[in-house]
Amino acid sequence: MPAASAQRTAWSAQPCCAAKPQRIGSRTARPARRQALVRSAAAPQRAAAPAAEQQAASLLALKEWAPTCAAIAAGEQTILLRKGGIKEPTFTPAACQFLLFPTAFHTDAELLKPGAAQRYAAEVQYDPKQQAQLSLGTFCTVTGAWTTHDPAVLELLDELHCWAPAFLEARLKWRGKQPVTVLELRASRLELPLLTPPREEFFGCFSWQA
Repeated sequence: MPAASAQRTAWSAQPCCAAKPQRIGSRTARPARRQALVRSAAAPQRAAAPAAEQQAASLLALKEWAPTCAAIAAGEQTILLRKGGIKEPTFTPAACQFLLFPTAFHTDAELLKPGAAQRYAAEVQYDPKQQAQLSLGTFCTVTGAWTTHDPAVLELLDELHCWAPAFLEARLKWRGKQPVTVLELRASRLELPLLTPPREEFFGCFSWQA
């Protein structure tokens, strides 16, 4: 199995839209360096949510599978693996801070680890189009970002997410020539979730919602 190495991106040094995630997955790195990625992506301390609902309302929202959003809100998951949607040429980390927008990308509980599939059974069936109000209650800060084509890197991150191997395989195969962007997150819950009625423009194959 190829070795993997990692280098963190200093997000605090420049705006997120200008920062470029660092590539990981060197096939010449020594095996001992593979552990660096897991150590650097260890679950961070929870941060305070935005001080006011108005501040949260000004943030972008990142659309993500509802069970994943629930796992992040519960502190069970601290990373995201992203590629661009059908309407995007590639995934771009457009903001350092954002809200999670739960969506219904998949309805297959087998894409979750067995324990997670039980804990988030309701979220697997979640359909935002059928909700009277959409609730955005998880605030995230990006604390690191990398890109990789290397399956070995994703294996090293197993303890940091709730996905089954089938999910990771599908994520790598989708637009196989593109790398996966790994986002390390620090998450907190808003005291008052933002509520909005569903609108047609919310639903499409794109990552970010203003």
